[in-house]
Amino acid sequence: MSAKIHSMRLFLMVLAAFGLLSLHAQSDPSIVGRVTGVVRDIKDHSPIPGAIITFGGVKGVSTNDSGWFDITLPAGSHTALVRFIGYADRRMPVDVPAAGTVNLNVMLAPSTAQLEMVVVSAGKFEQRVGEVTQSLSILPASIIRDKNTTNLNKALDQVPGVVVVDQDPQIRAGSGFSYGAGSRVMMLVDGMPILSGDIGRPNWTFLPIEDIEQVEVIKGASSVLYGSAALSGVINVRTGWPVDSFKTRATIFGGVYDTPGNPDSKWWGPSPPLTTGASFYHGQRFKKFDLVIGGNAFGDQGYVGPERIAPDSLVQDPYRLATGGYDHRVRFNFATRWRNQKVRGLNYGLNGNVMKSRSTNIFLWDNLNEGLFRPSPNTMTNTMGTQFYLDPFVNYTGPKGTRHSIHGRWYHQNFDNNNDQSNANDMLYTEYQFQQEFDLRGPTVVTAGVTGQHVASHAVLYSGNPDGNGENTATNAAGYVQVDKKLMDKLMLSAGVRYEHFKVNNYEQAEPVFRAGATYQVFEGTFLRASYGEGFRFPTIGERYILTNVGSLHIYPNPDLLPETSVNMEAGIKQGFKFGGVSGYVDVVAFQQDFDRYVEFTFGQWGADRSFANLLGFGFKSVNTGGARITGTEIEMAGKGKLGAVELQFLLGYTHALPVSTTPDEAYASSVTTTGVVEEVSYTSTSSYTENDILKFRVEDLFRSDLGATWKRLSGGISFRYNSHVRNIDEAFITFEQMGVLGDIGIKEWMDTHTTGDWITDIRVGYALTPELKASFIVNNLSNEVYAIRPMAIEAPRSFQVQLAYSL
Repeated sequence: MSAKIHSMRLFLMVLAAFGLLSLHAQSDPSIVGRVTGVVRDIKDHSPIPGAIITFGGVKGVSTNDSGWFDITLPAGSHTALVRFIGYADRRMPVDVPAAGTVNLNVMLAPSTAQLEMVVVSAGKFEQRVGEVTQSLSILPASIIRDKNTTNLNKALDQVPGVVVVDQDPQIRAGSGFSYGAGSRVMMLVDGMPILSGDIGRPNWTFLPIEDIEQVEVIKGASSVLYGSAALSGVINVRTGWPVDSFKTRATIFGGVYDTPGNPDSKWWGPSPPLTTGASFYHGQRFKKFDLVIGGNAFGDQGYVGPERIAPDSLVQDPYRLATGGYDHRVRFNFATRWRNQKVRGLNYGLNGNVMKSRSTNIFLWDNLNEGLFRPSPNTMTNTMGTQFYLDPFVNYTGPKGTRHSIHGRWYHQNFDNNNDQSNANDMLYTEYQFQQEFDLRGPTVVTAGVTGQHVASHAVLYSGNPDGNGENTATNAAGYVQVDKKLMDKLMLSAGVRYEHFKVNNYEQAEPVFRAGATYQVFEGTFLRASYGEGFRFPTIGERYILTNVGSLHIYPNPDLLPETSVNMEAGIKQGFKFGGVSGYVDVVAFQQDFDRYVEFTFGQWGADRSFANLLGFGFKSVNTGGARITGTEIEMAGKGKLGAVELQFLLGYTHALPVSTTPDEAYASSVTTTGVVEEVSYTSTSSYTENDILKFRVEDLFRSDLGATWKRLSGGISFRYNSHVRNIDEAFITFEQMGVLGDIGIKEWMDTHTTGDWITDIRVGYALTPELKASFIVNNLSNEVYAIRPMAIEAPRSFQVQLAYSL
């Protein structure tokens, strides 16, 4: 703790020094003049807010929401450097008259270099990809739309280092299977948290996928700017405002599932399960008002069938809505922004999203033959859901580049589940952020803010609280500050600190975290970087108080669950390249993350009822298991451009991670056998595979690639994915199968025969019927692999889709 306090004091001293230097740098000379003007896009003449204009490295200013700037300078000759992320720099000579004003109207041209891509997630301000001090991947909207993605977790399958295990995102093997509780990856929509308030899990189908501009994935601890859940990284879904007068997109599609690669497991007759859907987006920029509306409707009859029952009973359920796997939903979202005409730089608005859904969640397959695509009895949950959020906001950018923003969110979820698992919660979140950009012998950005969050949960599912009534609350308050500084036009430094306080019911704790990073531009297009980040994750309501069962498996609460912490370090090199008309970058990184009080969803004798009817009290719960370490390497390549008349875009990468327990024999609990013998519970005693102390439910090796091409009216693409097989699971699954508790699910046979990993291929072909209308044919899982990312949860067989997309 003393080291952290020392780091905080040192950081605050550095910040104070920046402030004193800033005051000294901004002292006015005796003879001055003014420079005013507007920065616009050269293509459509739209204003560019946030552009930076510096004059000889002495003073600088940023444009407001209308692209306008105003600055006082010493009289005489200056060189103005105008910069904005995603645009080529522009230098202009300026003669400033004494006691006079000169007007400077600037047109910026978009940059085509991949290293100039705009990102905001790493520092909460716009940066070039090459200058970011952490590993960051960008998933462009074109891949999401071309693959007809209806669920964002499927799109994230194309991001190097990322895999979604049973709806829980893993970044570089940072987490395993947790029954959907307590994500170590913070999910954001436009910088605002979208994890459920009670259990901290993402709801992938609720994200406004038709509005996406790009998805940014930060890899490594990011708790300083984004809080508790960002222990292993951040996934930020960025939507966009209209820049032209208007933009409209609409899509309809239909598809079918093919017979599985294991024909014996086909459960349907001559009519295969169908998928259908439609989506729309419209964005329009009026004189002082921006409007975005969008939505989708989706129906999936499901590739997982009903439980094995008499065939004639299926006639009562021809659409498979009651007993088989399915997903049906309707969603609508909007965004509004008013630009105040009297106060330059002031804008405010309200965004929202609402969804109604009916779906299922399946925990275990039935068996490895005819039951592979059927649920094990009583392990399927049927859910009727209602969700919405409302986001009011106010932003102000002053004439000197000072930015103030207040953002709020009311996020409501209500899930009516069978099996006594219904739950509802309301989350209220607000954040005030201050940001100052100035030139102090190089661009400098100071970002500071405070956040507050309150969650009220009402859930039968979380009735393991002390009162046993399922009524729980959680509050969170935090403050943070970060400084990003560029020196000598080559070295980018970043450092920040956050202090966060949590309270769940009557338990509370607070913790500071620190991060620092640096990027150095060795040559043009060559960037070396290193970063250090601390993480802190407080257990969710669900992890502490869940009390339920799935079939014969019991899940127990843990009111004494402690927060987990981590330290993440990495070093990497990013090299830009350009071959003809194709530009891109290659990124190579080595990483290490150390955890303490590591939380795992673990089997043990947790129940007070030790009767045979209650499986002697055995079941699962979230517990602190000691220490863990993840080391590994990753290489990523991304690019775009033209090869002759063909437009190309590609993203690919390989990740190897070694996730191990550093305390494999540490006893974190004990159990009593039927003969009265007390046995210690540890990583070793609960694992099915202990070689190298590999953590449970981890995917250690990932390969991702997507290549898209367009030639005249014809377009196409191909995606490859490789997931190594999970090597270690809870030994209890194998033991319970042998005892007959889980039936004949075949888990030991699956683990013994699936050791080499799975290769999955998707293809797509499109043709532009007109400049506005495009037809596409898409095949997912082309080779019809029979595979599972999490053992006991089968993935989809081959499917075919036809899409018709309209864009204006």
